[in-house]
Amino acid sequence: YKRQPPPPPANSFTYTTSNTNNATANTTNKVLALTAGDKVTVATCGLTGATFTGDTYLRVNGPTGTEVGANDDACSGRGSSISFTAASTGNFEIRAGCYSSGSCGGTVVWTIEGGTPPPTGGSGSQAFTASNTNSAQQNTTNANITLAAGQTIRYGTCTVTGASGTGDTYLRLYNAAGAQVSFNDDGTNCGTLSYGSYTVPANAGGTYQLRIGCYSSNSCSGTAAWTIQ
Repeated sequence: YKRQPPPPPANSFTYTTSNTNNATANTTNKVLALTAGDKVTVATCGLTGATFTGDTYLRVNGPTGTEVGANDDACSGRGSSISFTAASTGNFEIRAGCYSSGSCGGTVVWTIEGGTPPPTGGSGSQAFTASNTNSAQQNTTNANITLAAGQTIRYGTCTVTGASGTGDTYLRLYNAAGAQVSFNDDGTNCGTLSYGSYTVPANAGGTYQLRIGCYSSNSCSGTAAWTIQ
């Protein structure tokens, strides 16, 4: 007799569609509730139970709607596979479609491996006295701060609890690669003191550096403080 194929795994869904414009329209969608730190693979090939016909295309969007992964061809063929680590807790959406305007289908399977979630937050401060820093580009007082993807740091010589300053302060934030990602001279409602914020993108965690100085060649002093959420 004809052997029946095994049923699809519980962590899967099947779909058939066409004309999805690389999985941006007419897709079949599935929401996954993930925890920050979860390691996830979503695929139409390479996982037990995953199948495809035609040229599949997968996308995954994070809780804010920002795309966290996309794949057209994987497994040495026209299947699709995406692997990523959830940067935050929330609902992620799988969007299953086809390459270009073609027709395709298959069984999308996902696996979730619980990981170590990023730190939930924290705070810190750094006292400083500075002069002739060329707007925080030399002679700065620096503070190294560990940040994880998805976290938001709020930093300043005003607004943040514990922050204070005299003179015209200037703050710059650099990422783990040494590139400036945020800066502030005169914060809103801060006069000549400074306040800024920055959210770490996916895959951009690491040791950041806050460089504390003064506007132009002026002198200033105080305490730069920060909170992380």
